[in-house]
Amino acid sequence: MKASVWLKLLSIVVMILLIILAVNHSHDKNIAEHDALVVAVAIASMSLAYAGWRQMRINRAWRRLRESENWQQKLLREKNTIEGIIEGSPIPTFVIGRDHKIMFWNKACADLMGYDAAEMIGTDKQYLPFYQEKRPVIADLIVDNDIEGLGKFYGKKRVQKSTVVQGAYEASDFYENLGGVSRHLYFLAAPIYDEKGEIFAAIETLQDVTREKELENDLKGYTDTLKSELDKNIQLRTTIEGVIEGSPIPTFVIGRDHRIMFWNKACAELMGYDAREMIGTDKQYLPFYQEKRPVIADLIVDDDIEGLEKYYGKKRVQKSAVVKGAYEARDFYKNLGGRSRHLYFLAAPIYDRKGDIIAAVETLQDVSREEEMATHLKESAETLQDELSENIRLRQEIEAVHHYLQSIVDSSPDTLLDVSGDGIINYVSGDPEKNKGSIFKEIKGKHFAEFVAPEHRALALSVWEDVKKGIYKPFEVEATGRDGRKRSLLVTPRPVERTDRYVFVQRDITEFKNLEKKYYESEKLAAVGQLSAGIAHEVRNPLSSIKMSLQILEKRMQPEGNDLKRFRIAQREVEHLEELVNDVLIYARPAVPKRELSDIRRIIENALALVERLVADKNIHIQADFDDSLPLLDVDAAMLEQVFLNIYRNAVDAMEMDGILHITVRHRGNDRTQLQITVEDNGCGIDAADLPHLYNPFFTKKKYGTGLGMTQVKKIIDLHMGSIEIRSNKGEGTQVMVTLPINQEG
Repeated sequence: MKASVWLKLLSIVVMILLIILAVNHSHDKNIAEHDALVVAVAIASMSLAYAGWRQMRINRAWRRLRESENWQQKLLREKNTIEGIIEGSPIPTFVIGRDHKIMFWNKACADLMGYDAAEMIGTDKQYLPFYQEKRPVIADLIVDNDIEGLGKFYGKKRVQKSTVVQGAYEASDFYENLGGVSRHLYFLAAPIYDEKGEIFAAIETLQDVTREKELENDLKGYTDTLKSELDKNIQLRTTIEGVIEGSPIPTFVIGRDHRIMFWNKACAELMGYDAREMIGTDKQYLPFYQEKRPVIADLIVDDDIEGLEKYYGKKRVQKSAVVKGAYEARDFYKNLGGRSRHLYFLAAPIYDRKGDIIAAVETLQDVSREEEMATHLKESAETLQDELSENIRLRQEIEAVHHYLQSIVDSSPDTLLDVSGDGIINYVSGDPEKNKGSIFKEIKGKHFAEFVAPEHRALALSVWEDVKKGIYKPFEVEATGRDGRKRSLLVTPRPVERTDRYVFVQRDITEFKNLEKKYYESEKLAAVGQLSAGIAHEVRNPLSSIKMSLQILEKRMQPEGNDLKRFRIAQREVEHLEELVNDVLIYARPAVPKRELSDIRRIIENALALVERLVADKNIHIQADFDDSLPLLDVDAAMLEQVFLNIYRNAVDAMEMDGILHITVRHRGNDRTQLQITVEDNGCGIDAADLPHLYNPFFTKKKYGTGLGMTQVKKIIDLHMGSIEIRSNKGEGTQVMVTLPINQEG
């Protein structure tokens, strides 16, 4: 516009100059000079006009160049933003193109089906996780618009049109081995259209609904990252938007000012409020509550953790086990989007580069059918249709998503090492403020073999050679930490796409290995317990008959001398066998306590009466010290008598003649809510090496012991919500402290 005005002004000036020259030379007799001057002025005017026209062309070309650069920057920002949104999707998703080759295969998809994106993208093997032979999946049939094929291949699997997404189809199926386990899957596949309305790709999402099939109530969403590289052209941009359009997760985002930035179509469908009437307002409460009050995202934006407890304490609010800084909750709404619903919320903060919260994202899931134990779970799948604005808030949100994903990697319990093609360590994941950060400074830039124990160095180098050949097999090693303890590590190598670098994921599986060993040991003990209980039950009745027969024979025969001695031995051995059988039955089939208010003093004295003969045989001196006004306890008196009977027997067995047994009953703690009963003897004591095994079944040092006495004691004390502690030194006696609560609930 400025150039055209300039040309008009220049033309006027030239015309004025021509008129002036004509007037000045009208009386000039030299006609040749007059004409030459006119020609010169005309040529100069044309030269200036051409120069102006040329400058105008240059200005227009410069503006087009700047507009092109701005458009490319806009596409790049939108691409990065969409990648960040896809990275946060927990839905297993893959996309195929018109040629049936896989364009996207996200990490959630890889985790579900056991096939990594590296081996799937660019191929037409989308059937491989599901079928042994090649056959089309739903997305293949949708790309070809083959509706008859849907009935042919999926007719028996309840394939049907989606009631939510235009052109989409959904189905359910069962797989005995998918990703290493049997699963029930729900599929939703939808077409992706280009600007002309033609199908050029298809998106298929999957959901593991095994827990729904088994009527389980615990539904957790897992947040995983989508790590696929996207092309930088318009068709790819349209494809990515199609991926987002296929997301069934209702989602909204609020800024630092609590105003809604995003409100996707799935959210609108779920709650009955369109994005146009919600974006830019602070009415995110409106679908849930009649009066204005904060939702979880509002409280996270303000970092108001106390507010979470205040507003959502009764709704099972808790920290997310997956997303750092996120919280999750459940609630029921009588009228949400025209019907009653149970909802599961997950809200997470979005950080800027400084680590400050600048926004919060909240996802919702309708779990009504899960709560009602229905047999099917269908989620509405809708497309994301909101384009991101070109302001600073968008850039900050993209940076926040980047830092959010980085924080997930750094907070992972697994250690990730980025190793170059020549074995040099470039990166180690971990919190820089903790130990891993200092370790990273020590090992960055060095060859990984320098930090491998000598005994495992040959294995590590062998695996490294395999990795460089394209063989990526996980392997286990046993390492010794700085504290001297041995740890079992699972190391999984993976290549970094389009680079010569590799990622090694190191997971500490020591606890898993220990739990595995304990599980097998417990299975063995359970089997032994069941066998022992069965044998004991069968033996008890014959023992009773033998005991009664011995008593009858003794009365009738009235033996004397050695015969009487043999009768006594037989009776004593039968009683010992009865005691062993009873111990085994109590251990194998513990009874439920029959609680009633009982006097602890009487319980202790009754147990003493049962060992009166043993005490008298060794001339044991009993010293009892009871607090005044002891309260009644809500306990099973018979069980506690058995506890103290076993403790007394052990104490008497450990003492020599004229030993001392000291019994003390005291209130414990300033609030006097517990009673502590201490039984102390001056016997032979217990070896320090034996103390950890005292409660193990069948552990005993006695000739006639069953090894079940202290096991029974521990079980009974646990059933009464109490505790037991044993202190002993070899040759210095033993002190057994039993603590019981005074006021027990349940």
